[in-house]
Amino acid sequence: MNLEMTAILMAVGSTFIGAFGSLMLKFGSENFTRDLKKFITNYTLFIGIFLYGIASVIFVIALQWADLSVLYPIASLTYIWVSLISMKFLNEKMNKFKWIGNLLIVLGVMLIGLGR
Repeated sequence: MNLEMTAILMAVGSTFIGAFGSLMLKFGSENFTRDLKKFITNYTLFIGIFLYGIASVIFVIALQWADLSVLYPIASLTYIWVSLISMKFLNEKMNKFKWIGNLLIVLGVMLIGLGR
């Protein structure tokens, strides 16, 4: 496997990790408060921030091996993962417009991948 393909897989992985970071931030927001003691012990919120940080580091490393114009559109896959995770863990509903939007994102990422 060449470095560019490794970078693409890393970018996809970072989107998945970032999506779970969003989920943790959502859960942490339910206990968000200005009370410093409660804020500091809001571990779910900090796990979300940590996951976002890990995803960012992975993405930055991937940028060393592939073009930004190839990797950045892959970041939009986060929307796909968030949609699926939201359905599973938050019981959010998907309508036809959301499904069509997700399909267009996947198609767009595929087209950009083909054009690299």
